[in-house]
Amino acid sequence: MKFRSFYLMLAMALVLVLGACGNAGDEGAASEGAETDEGAETEESAESEGSTETVTFDNTFQVLPGDGEDNSAEGEEVSETVEVTKNPEKVAIFDLGVASTFQALDVQENIAGLPKGEGDTSLSDELAEFDSDEYANLGGLKSPDFEEMARIQPDLIMISGRQATENNLTEFERVAPDAEIVYVAADSTTYFEDIAEMTKKIGELYDKEEEAEQLVEEMETRIDDVNAKVSELEDNSILYLQTNGERGVSFHGQGGRFSYLYDTFGFSSADEYDEETDNHGSQVNYEFIANADPAIMFVMDRGAVAGGGDATPVDTLINSTTESATAVQNENIFELDPYVWYLNAGGHETAMAQIDEVEAAVDNYTAE
Repeated sequence: MKFRSFYLMLAMALVLVLGACGNAGDEGAASEGAETDEGAETEESAESEGSTETVTFDNTFQVLPGDGEDNSAEGEEVSETVEVTKNPEKVAIFDLGVASTFQALDVQENIAGLPKGEGDTSLSDELAEFDSDEYANLGGLKSPDFEEMARIQPDLIMISGRQATENNLTEFERVAPDAEIVYVAADSTTYFEDIAEMTKKIGELYDKEEEAEQLVEEMETRIDDVNAKVSELEDNSILYLQTNGERGVSFHGQGGRFSYLYDTFGFSSADEYDEETDNHGSQVNYEFIANADPAIMFVMDRGAVAGGGDATPVDTLINSTTESATAVQNENIFELDPYVWYLNAGGHETAMAQIDEVEAAVDNYTAE
């Protein structure tokens, strides 16, 4: 009995020892597994912190030599792609239309500065928010304030054709060497398509893709509505006239700077357009207006916002020579806002303002 009790006790002791060893092994394995998982998480976190998301911008534009003042000079074509890190916090925007797209997407707090001009005279009513000192004044559209640029040190510089000169680009790179430079202006031949594309790009840049899609759909719907109204007009022939103070009157027809009036909205041109003229149009006189005999006249006073405020009253175009034109007789002369059509064009909010003006003109059209 004593021997039996001894062996029984010995067996029980062995069971306990073996069980303890098994538990210790399990704990060691668990501990090793935990260390492996923790290491994996740390490595994954490090990789996440080290990765940087970017958005690709297609940089296709023409760089004018020198300061760009020589209109006869041949420019150099640039065609490249630029990778822009997402969510840039300090953006210098020289295309005021695109600044309105930042507003539409509610990301304007990322604008560090823009060219407001002397006394903020470059800003339309749509851009009045930028009157605030919160946004640096980067000078004029053609004469950037490089000292202010150096002070704010932007992450990203968005330019249009007015700044695309050798001198400006050299200075941008000198005063803000860490900034990416992208060309964001809408082309006249693909105007609304370019605005839609840039809206989506900015949406992607700030993780606002859904909001950008909604803005584009809204704009395209409005365009379709106006296009349908234009097609129903008894006569949709127009003259788009630009007044330039002492420099007189110029005409923009199909193929010119405002070609989207014809290509997108569906107006017909009352006269042929010389495509070889510059962005300021073809110089015309009162006889030209009378002979073209448009049903509608759109008048944009460039002189009121450029060239020292040399404004031209629209009534100047109504005189004994032009009184025979159908547009004059039926009072179908519509004055357009030079800010949204000239200085601040090319962004979502300013494009919507343009659509509003065209639709208002069509709605107020008077037939014979």
